[in-house]
Amino acid sequence: MPSAAETPTHATNGELINRVQQLRLTNQLGAGTSGASRGSWLPWVLCGMMAITWAGVGVRWYKAIEASKDAGAANGQAPAANGPAPTQSNGNKPAVASDALILQIKGTLTPFLQINLSPDDVSGMVEEITFKEGDRVKRGEVLARIKKERYVHDYDSAKAAKEACEYRLADLGKEAVRPEERKQAQGELDEAKAAWVRADQEIQRMTMQRASGVVSKQDLERADADLKGAEARVSRLEASLALLNMGSRKEKVAAAKADLTQTEARLAEAKRMLDNCEVKAPIDGTILTKLADRGVLVSPMSFNVAAGICSMADLSDLEAEIEVREDQIKDVRVGLRCEVSPMADTNRNYVGRVDRVMPIADDTKNIIKVRVKVQLPQGEAAGSFLKPKMSTVVRIFNSEIPDFTAPKK
Repeated sequence: MPSAAETPTHATNGELINRVQQLRLTNQLGAGTSGASRGSWLPWVLCGMMAITWAGVGVRWYKAIEASKDAGAANGQAPAANGPAPTQSNGNKPAVASDALILQIKGTLTPFLQINLSPDDVSGMVEEITFKEGDRVKRGEVLARIKKERYVHDYDSAKAAKEACEYRLADLGKEAVRPEERKQAQGELDEAKAAWVRADQEIQRMTMQRASGVVSKQDLERADADLKGAEARVSRLEASLALLNMGSRKEKVAAAKADLTQTEARLAEAKRMLDNCEVKAPIDGTILTKLADRGVLVSPMSFNVAAGICSMADLSDLEAEIEVREDQIKDVRVGLRCEVSPMADTNRNYVGRVDRVMPIADDTKNIIKVRVKVQLPQGEAAGSFLKPKMSTVVRIFNSEIPDFTAPKK
């Protein structure tokens, strides 16, 4: 009989042996418990699921083969046996139905005409600003005024120089001769002619008296010299009177005219600079941003000083800019009808038209930009809802629309 110390050891070994025997496969297959039943049908379930999966793959493959055969027969092509269906060329691509949706792309509104307004060649301090953001202005309306004292002085100087040249030119003309001067010259000429007549009569008398020996040879020579002197004086005074009536030489007059033209150009430039001290709106539009304010120094010819006064645009002529992928650009052409829906209110739909396809692509994104003209409906004021840089959804349809931006006749 075993000792008390050995009894627990034998009991423990017996329990281990019983557990090992219960884990044997033969015992599990022969056992009738519920756990053994679950272990017996699990592999069969897995095999059934794999069979169903492979059957589905086979059915899809068979349908793909049949579809390729039908497509090949419709296009007049014979598909290769047990091979993939042939790829259709671009020429065989079915035509898009008329008025069908071609593309739907997100875009951004931008004005067709936007101007960063600055003084024209004028620099100085801004004395007055007459606008604020959002104001609608008319062409020619004064938006700002630049300090103009320096340009006033330049204008006055150029004006004085022009007047001086005009006076010099007028002084060279025959009209500048006063009647008194002409009368004086005529009197001197008449006096010279009278002296010439006396000298001629004197020499005739001396010639007749020479035969009688009363007049000496020296007196006769003196009288002849006086006659010639009187004749020369008459010729000189006649020429002086003629020049007085004709005016100055044509070369001198031409030089004076050239000086006058130069001063007129300087005056016109000074007047232009003075007028440009008032910065005026070049178009009818809306003020988008204010770039300068009162007291700011502006100079469009300097890189270190602000140049712009404001940014303005014509909001009645808006465009939606979209980015079309290169593989889709072949479907887009000028004149196609579009619908433009702003993201701010998708219930609003505006009529659009493809206006132009940009002539250069963006190789970083493989896209080409397209501009779509947006037509404002009757009664909607420009800028009341649609604004630059608003996000939109542009839908392009396969139907053309007339150019609604063309002027009405």
